[in-house]
Amino acid sequence: MSYDLLSFASFEDFVEYLDAQINQFKSKLEYLEKRYEFLKDKADKVKRLEDILSRLVGEQIKTINEVDFMGIKVVVSTRALDELIAVEETLASVRDVYAALIRVREVVARLAKEAGAERGGLNLLVQTINGIPIKLLFKESETL
Repeated sequence: MSYDLLSFASFEDFVEYLDAQINQFKSKLEYLEKRYEFLKDKADKVKRLEDILSRLVGEQIKTINEVDFMGIKVVVSTRALDELIAVEETLASVRDVYAALIRVREVVARLAKEAGAERGGLNLLVQTINGIPIKLLFKESETL
């Protein structure tokens, strides 16, 4: 987990930041979904061919092309199935962050609406974990 602190002069600045993050993750999501569909078709064809060959040969075809090198997985001669697995894992993570950012955006918009005039003169400090806001800290204006 990676913690970070972001500082904003107002709710509006924070909402603009959230909107930009949401749009960025939406673009990633769209790209990954297209890539997933393309790879899934290819991987299904390769898997069917491997199953046919395994039945004809009478044994499971083994493809060892992944090596753990000092904690990093290195894949040599990547197949569509290998890339599909990486895209699936990434897609799930991006979907989770995207959904979390949308939830935060809704909460912040409601809080901003409810706070109304009381929020003037306060800066906003936002603590994040892996880019997802988890804590809002309101502080009096300060100069540095």
